[in-house]
Amino acid sequence: MPLILCSVLAAAGVAAGSYWLAARWATRDLQSRLVGIQRTLSQSTFPLNRVVLRLLADLTQSELVTLDSRGAVLQQTIDAPSQSLADLEHLLATSHDANEVAQVQMLKLPQKRYLAYRFPTQNPAMRSDRVDSVLILFDEALLQDAQRRAAILPLVTGLSTILALTSITLLVTERMVRRIAALRVRVDRVAAGDFESKVSDNVGDELGHLGAAVETMASQLRHLWATVHRQEGEKLLHQIAGGMAHQLRNSLTGARMAIELHASDCGDPTDEGLQIAIAQIEQAEDYVRRLLLVASGRQDKDQPADAMRCLQDVQASLAPIARHLNVNLHWDLALDLANQQVKDGATLSAAISNLVLNALQTAGDVHVQAKVRNQQWLQVSISDDGPGVPEAIADELFEPFVTSKPEGLGLGLPVVRRAAEHLEGRVVWRRRQQRTVFDFYARIM
Repeated sequence: MPLILCSVLAAAGVAAGSYWLAARWATRDLQSRLVGIQRTLSQSTFPLNRVVLRLLADLTQSELVTLDSRGAVLQQTIDAPSQSLADLEHLLATSHDANEVAQVQMLKLPQKRYLAYRFPTQNPAMRSDRVDSVLILFDEALLQDAQRRAAILPLVTGLSTILALTSITLLVTERMVRRIAALRVRVDRVAAGDFESKVSDNVGDELGHLGAAVETMASQLRHLWATVHRQEGEKLLHQIAGGMAHQLRNSLTGARMAIELHASDCGDPTDEGLQIAIAQIEQAEDYVRRLLLVASGRQDKDQPADAMRCLQDVQASLAPIARHLNVNLHWDLALDLANQQVKDGATLSAAISNLVLNALQTAGDVHVQAKVRNQQWLQVSISDDGPGVPEAIADELFEPFVTSKPEGLGLGLPVVRRAAEHLEGRVVWRRRQQRTVFDFYARIM
């Protein structure tokens, strides 16, 4: 509505301006014609009879009246009743001095209105036709017609320009309004938490740039939200770790004491099953100790260890579990692992144990391969023939509480990722030849 109102006001302004300019042009043209007629007739030496006046009137598109020194009409080209001529003589008698061009006077004759101009002749006493002054009458209707013709071109040009600009502006505005409305809907989706919603419409104008900026902001918000969510998960994980650790510590202490008493009673303390059970309890106690440190916001001091020794300990502790689950577990430890140390042995053992246990729970064949890569990385690859990672959680596999197991908590793989980061490495997974492969990297010291 403001746009239409401005267009209407602009059209009215153009119309008024065009008419005003046309009136000035028409008046200037009339004045120019008057000066030309005055110059010609005032200095003429030929008699201004009726025939001559008629020819001049046709050429100048006016009516001519000659007057004597008393203001009486001598000759005229206008057909008017005597009463009208009497009015004309009265008008002239009350007009300006005959020595000057009179100002415009309005003369009303039957069915017409005239603009009257009067000027004197030179040396009227020496003229044979006794003409003292000449009166020029211009038809007001012709003058108005000339004004309309002069106004029509700028008026049509201005109005057509305004119409075209208004139409184009309305179309552009309507398109912009639709785009703004669509942008608002998409921004509302982003505000509601749908950070994957596409905001930009790929148009390279300012509004398109705004949409791209909002889309960039949504991407940053998505990463920020993921970070906050992960931090909240880690915070909750610390709380859970503290609660579990306090409960497990007493249970593990009692279990270890019971096994050690049983080992002393049975008379065979070197029994393999008992040794494995005690080793597992010791490992669990170490996990509990670490959980208590994490829950209190502290970090256990790193203890560098031999990579081969750590992997052999994990192999020995998981072998009974593989036999119990009837899973074929094969280890391939490269000889060049000997004397290669990692930043913290317990962290490496915990990470590899988690990855292998996950494979044992879902597959019938598990293969563990460890080797040195590029003289600076320990690479441990765990592959299994299980069903693989569900597509629904593939992108968030290492996030806390993300799991496909009905009884699982989703805490194992986050621990593996944190362990890889602590050992200055990384953990990745892939699907290859119907097998799921997890590659764990740790920097060699």
